Amino acid sequence: METRRKSHHAGPLRRAHWARIALVALPILMLAGAFLSACESDEDAFRRGFTGDSCSKTDDCAEPLRCLENVCTEPPSSIADAGGNPDAFGPGPGPSAKDGPWSACDECLEMECAAAETACGPDCHSVEACIETTCVHLSEIGSPDESDCFLHCQGKSSAGKDQHLAVVNCAYDTKCQPPCAFYPQDYDLCRTFMNNGDCYGYNAACEANLNCKNFRDCIKFCSSLPDCLACDDTPEGVEGRAILEAYEACVASECLTESWIP
Repeated sequence: METRRKSHHAGPLRRAHWARIALVALPILMLAGAFLSACESDEDAFRRGFTGDSCSKTDDCAEPLRCLENVCTEPPSSIADAGGNPDAFGPGPGPSAKDGPWSACDECLEMECAAAETACGPDCHSVEACIETTCVHLSEIGSPDESDCFLHCQGKSSAGKDQHLAVVNCAYDTKCQPPCAFYPQDYDLCRTFMNNGDCYGYNAACEANLNCKNFRDCIKFCSSLPDCLACDDTPEGVEGRAILEAYEACVASECLTESWIP
């Protein structure tokens, strides 16, 4: 699977700066939103649909529901539910991340960000997987929807938001340059390392699944958050997203910190 790059003009510096601002700005925005909501009548307030409610697009449904055939529907909860089976492709030829640091940069980051990386579990990895899947092209083109996309991913896996931001902040502040190089050099190397080892099956599962490849192609060209979310407004798109996000979560389990170094 090809390496996904954040743009150099939008880039990780902009993303990390936004993520830091979000720690303060998001609670303020939430309070402001609550105040404005209190001023609206119940009849005028917009409520996103729950499971079984009718919809015309995914944005009509509460997270993490998807609008499938005009009904708010639960997405697959795992890659197996989506029809992908990474174990069927066997282990990769390369070493595992569990064997220890794979580079001098990785070793430095593991020392400097040990607490943040240890606290970053599946929900935290899911935030990053969503960003790499849904927001990556918005970052590349400098879309004004980029920040909204980050908020969407944080809301989708809210239990991992604080842990994800802790890793972002540590990566941004770390004194690991050198041995780390400027983004995306170490991140690209990390993704290649994982593709040859722990994530080999997840990568192969996507490459072998037409829905995953079609979803990935759709995400490459979406230019707004609604357009990106619409890539899984079909059962095939939901399946494709689940398989691709499972792959990205696997990569994030080792490469999240490398993804955010300036």
